[in-house]
Amino acid sequence: MTTFVEMHMLRSFPPSNLNRDDLGSPKTAVFGGARRLRISSQCLKRTWRMSEHFRGAFGEEQLGIRTNRLPEQVLAQVGSELDEPTRAGLVSLLSAIGRKSAVVAAEKEDDSDDAAPGDDEAGLADTRTAHLLYMSQQEINAVASFAVENKDKLAKVLKKKKPDADAIKKLRKDLEAYLQAHTTKNAVDVGLFGRFVTSDEFDTVEGALQVAHGLGTQKVELEYDYFTAVDDLGDEPGAGHLGETEFASSVLYLYACCDLAQLGTNLGARDKDGRVPDEEAHALARRSLPALVRAMAEATPKGKRTGTAPHTPAEYVEVVVRRGAPLSFANAFLKPVASRESDGDVMAASIRRLVDHRDRVEIAYGRAEDALARFVLCLRDVDPAGVETAIVPSIGDLASRLGTELDALTET
Repeated sequence: MTTFVEMHMLRSFPPSNLNRDDLGSPKTAVFGGARRLRISSQCLKRTWRMSEHFRGAFGEEQLGIRTNRLPEQVLAQVGSELDEPTRAGLVSLLSAIGRKSAVVAAEKEDDSDDAAPGDDEAGLADTRTAHLLYMSQQEINAVASFAVENKDKLAKVLKKKKPDADAIKKLRKDLEAYLQAHTTKNAVDVGLFGRFVTSDEFDTVEGALQVAHGLGTQKVELEYDYFTAVDDLGDEPGAGHLGETEFASSVLYLYACCDLAQLGTNLGARDKDGRVPDEEAHALARRSLPALVRAMAEATPKGKRTGTAPHTPAEYVEVVVRRGAPLSFANAFLKPVASRESDGDVMAASIRRLVDHRDRVEIAYGRAEDALARFVLCLRDVDPAGVETAIVPSIGDLASRLGTELDALTET
């Protein structure tokens, strides 16, 4: 039976605009017939994986890089080992990754005379991959090694005025095989968050982590901040600039769950039958989840932070190690929490709602006994007791005890 690690948190953010839409407004969603503040899962995932709480737990070689600048990364590694024509050919090859035509970049080179002077847009596209690639450092190193080992082929194929499409296609196949043979491990964050690619050179990774949009537990009302800027050197009265920006505040329910088996597979070594979890993979998995919990509880999206400084950590953290299907308790807030509950303490009311709903769901569906362990950090005077619950005094203690629990699971 599959084992999941569930992470349930409540965080209250003061007036801020952490994640905004195309018009600059804080993102929202309608839930239970009421509009709520929302932080997208994409925003949350980037915030967590880029935070010092997460990255600080690993070496740079164990972390992924998401970029379309693969040609630049590889050229920086090969240095002077390739001559200029071959380097240009390498850029053309790598920039074709993810494109429909194997020689699209090379064909664009032939049309370069038609480009307007000073038009850098086409040239910029030709030095980058068609889409963002989420890669491990090992994969970047392997591409650099491939380039050095195949520099003669690169020179012959790509130095010609009209590159041979079949030859370039063959070279891309060679690169695909080389990466399969020389990249045995995924980066930790790639294993957690997964990646989707449309190129054959890199494989798609099914993410082990499922992340919900951060959702307000109460109705949200967007407000406007009318602001001015004064010209320090101006003699005229009045402002040198006028503007307005939107902001909102709310308690948010954050939820994520991780499939431990999928994470072990993603971080395992590649062989002819796929990826096989090994001791190194299990060790990385045990380190990644406590680090993720800390990031989830403490890291804050960067939107408008210089003008709002909304650095408020989670006031309720519940981590459950559960066998069987994971559970979300978002429906605890189907009816918005009202300010009159708990004498106006929306956080305390939200915690009570969450705990009560959790207990009802686990009892109704016979899921209480599926909880192998439950760790709770609560900063309010609310009893969060549940089956297999350990009340912890700090987030550090919670992360440590989670790591110990994962160690015990691996050993059994």
